[in-house]
Formats: sequence, structure tokens, C-alpha cells
Amino acid sequence: MTFRKARYALAGCAVAVGFALAGMAGASDMGQTVKQSCSRCHSTKRICLTVGVKNDAAWKATVARMVQKGAQLPANQIDAATAYLAGLAPGTGTVCE
Repeated sequence: MTFRKARYALAGCAVAVGFALAGMAGASDMGQTVKQSCSRCHSTKRICLTVGVKNDAAWKATVARMVQKGAQLPANQIDAATAYLAGLAPGTGTVCE
């Protein structure tokens, strides 16, 4: 491998690691956002009981219904919140801490 190819490969790895870390930070941030938004009306225990039970469609319906009832979640974060909740294993995530 030439020096130039090695340098490009190393740069590609650095970019991939950067995206992975950014994604982890985003998930953590979304967990906090969901916890703050949902725990204004519900205990985190109640939310945690449904983590890992509902699928993506069920979470999307739940989040949309809660926003209609006044949950403080910006419209541009509904899909991210839904994906976050649907992607959690039972008893995990910021809402279960």
C-alpha cells in the first residue's frame, strides 16, 4: 500500500469513527429529550414498562398522540424520538434510569 492510499484509508476510518461517535451522542441527547418530554405527564417507570414491547408503528402512534395532547416535543424530533424508543431493548435507555 502506498503512503497516499494509507493516508486516505486512515482518513476514512477517522470519518467513520466521527460519525459513530456523533450517532452515539445523538442517541444520548434524544434519550434526554424523550425523558424530559414524557416525564412531564408520566412517570419514567410507566414509559420504561413499554420499552422493548412496542414496535416502531406503535411508538409512532403513541408519540403522535402525546404531542397532540400537548407533549413538548418539536415536530422535527418526532421521528427521532420514535426511532429511539423503538430501538431500545426492554428496561434500557435513559427513560429507564
